[in-house]
Amino acid sequence: MIKGYLKLALYDRDGRLLEERVQEMRSLLDNFIVLLESVFKGVDTRFPPPEPPKVTLPDGTLYQIPRTLLTPGTVVGWRVDAEAGEILYLRGEPTDWGVIVGSDDSPNTITVYRLYAPYPHGKGVGYMNYLSTTITPPYFDGANVRMDITRLVLNESDSTQVVREVGVMVREYYTWQRFLIAREALASPISMPPRSMLQVTITLVAVPAPFTVIYVSDFAVGGETATRSIV
Repeated sequence: MIKGYLKLALYDRDGRLLEERVQEMRSLLDNFIVLLESVFKGVDTRFPPPEPPKVTLPDGTLYQIPRTLLTPGTVVGWRVDAEAGEILYLRGEPTDWGVIVGSDDSPNTITVYRLYAPYPHGKGVGYMNYLSTTITPPYFDGANVRMDITRLVLNESDSTQVVREVGVMVREYYTWQRFLIAREALASPISMPPRSMLQVTITLVAVPAPFTVIYVSDFAVGGETATRSIV
């Protein structure tokens, strides 16, 4: 079982912690399941390639990588670790993937395909300055296997801006299409003062199956023929 948790830490312009909270992230979306299925099928390892995954883009259209592009050696995959800044220098492409925040708190469904009111990259009112999205290698914490996705988001305007939603956008390796795989409306909004910074950490946790197998002895016939009970 995979679960997600969202940790938010708000700092003022001097680096002092103003607020910190954690909530369960219950919204690994339909697009996430599509990507997971395609990994299990090995879409980047077989030729002729299997049917490419179909995902929903932020404008609501269904997208599938054209099979004509999938020649031998073509890698089909996705990235979340977006670079900092507005434009990726080597390609001139926007860095509008990774962890993104927005100002709308509409409820979720599994088929949500966009943030309702995302803050684009920038430094004025109505914008956020996004630094790099980083991903830790999976690690064992003594009970579960975990992986952290983290991004620093700066409000560099002179006004307070409110965050009510957090999402994760991925981009496809080959065509650079972007699409949403997770979104969470915050339990309560976070007001970011001017020149403040929000650290957003999404932790994915592989949780062991929620049951324990116990061997129960049947004393009427002796321990050698004990029955098995699942509690």
